[in-house]
Amino acid sequence: MNQERRQYFRIFGKVAVDYKVITEDEMCHSRLPSQFQVSHFFLLLTELQAFGHDSSYQLRKIAQKDPMVASFLENMNNKIDAIAHAIAKSDVEFENLSTQKINLSEGGMSFKSKEPIPLDSYVALKVVFEETYTGLLLYGQVLYCGEQEEDGQYKIGIEFSDMPESSRMTVARYILSSQARDRQLSDEQ
Repeated sequence: MNQERRQYFRIFGKVAVDYKVITEDEMCHSRLPSQFQVSHFFLLLTELQAFGHDSSYQLRKIAQKDPMVASFLENMNNKIDAIAHAIAKSDVEFENLSTQKINLSEGGMSFKSKEPIPLDSYVALKVVFEETYTGLLLYGQVLYCGEQEEDGQYKIGIEFSDMPESSRMTVARYILSSQARDRQLSDEQ
């Protein structure tokens, strides 16, 4: 087993997942999968989070010189985020996606599938984080396909391929927020 994969934090989370088996040529053709029909709002929250990360350094510098301007800019950012969440929530259709518990890290994920997927196959993935309505389109390669389980499904292990930095950061934020929420729940008990 690839040791690099195990260097990432792993969590269990509930997300909507769709996939399509593709060829290596299809994967090399585009940076993001084009196998899914999604509206232009689908990746909105992911893009806004990337902009927020890119501008966080500048905002800290502004805060050092003029805290009131920084506070105003932070409020504007929060308004934009609220609007984007409302748009994304109304745009994402969970009915067409199966929501399930997955194992997720920055390096890959495992999920259940009704059909086996051959080892080393390439897949296009559509992932929607149910809590935040953040959507990702990713490529991956199948590392394992477990035996059919009692529920009739197969456990599929995917390693992400050529993952955009903005997508990696979205996954990392989801993992960190899930870990913080789990710690808070265990502290309350």
